Amino acid sequence: MTSKKTNSTRKIGVYFLLVFSLFFTLGLIDSPIKIELKQVSLNKFISESTKIKKTITLNKYERKLKKLSSHISDTLNYNKTAQNSYTKKPNTLQAVYTENGIERVLLIGDSQLEGLRSPVSAYCEKNNHTLVATIIWYGSSTKTWALTDTLQYFLETYKPTVVLFAIGLNELFVRDLESREAYIKTIMKIFETNGIRYSWIGPAAWTKDKGIIDVMKKNVGENFFSSHEIIMERCNDGRHPSHKAAKLWFDNVAETITADGIINFSTKVESLPKMKFSRTIILSIKSAK
Repeated sequence: MTSKKTNSTRKIGVYFLLVFSLFFTLGLIDSPIKIELKQVSLNKFISESTKIKKTITLNKYERKLKKLSSHISDTLNYNKTAQNSYTKKPNTLQAVYTENGIERVLLIGDSQLEGLRSPVSAYCEKNNHTLVATIIWYGSSTKTWALTDTLQYFLETYKPTVVLFAIGLNELFVRDLESREAYIKTIMKIFETNGIRYSWIGPAAWTKDKGIIDVMKKNVGENFFSSHEIIMERCNDGRHPSHKAAKLWFDNVAETITADGIINFSTKVESLPKMKFSRTIILSIKSAK
């Protein structure tokens, strides 16, 4: 068996030798075959690999950036379209309502708010507004509101869009009308500086005043509501309007300030429901005329 394999190997060797001799004789092979091995630079390979990797990464972020730029462009175009379609409202205190129609109402003033806060709360709820707070300062007057930082504090705290300010019941008999005029102007300036629409609800006087109502009406102008012209039923003290009268009183106020564009109270409250929770702050009682 081994002898057969050896013979086969010999035959193959002879055939190979014959073929090689033939090629050499014919001149097909005149020199040894040269095989050149080139050394490949590993650094170059790494550099090319890194370059490809960076290109892939860059393309990836370029696609993201392009997508983001497209989104920003669409957003800017949308905002531009929205701005073009939005009609700016006049910058006046008699300005029209907020963009979505919902107002933040702050009710402030003297003891008259005891009767007013219930109908004001009902009108806010019925007309889709928010009564953010009621601030009752017993014994207060234009003087106390003008000469303290109380008004500014509550405006900054509750950030109302509309203020209903009922004041004057404690000033029916005051005679320092020039000083009161200065106080009234100070309060109006605070409203105007804060850019807030307001209705100045004059005192529901039970008797003839000494001139304060005319001073208020003269200085406040179209934002003033003449409460003393309404005939009202009184509480047991003979001075403050009864709850029934307070409802009638504010019905008239709501109709007027709606027509004047101060706030939209166009949906009338027919009857007063049980008052829901409403933030009420009572300031220390003191008489400071």
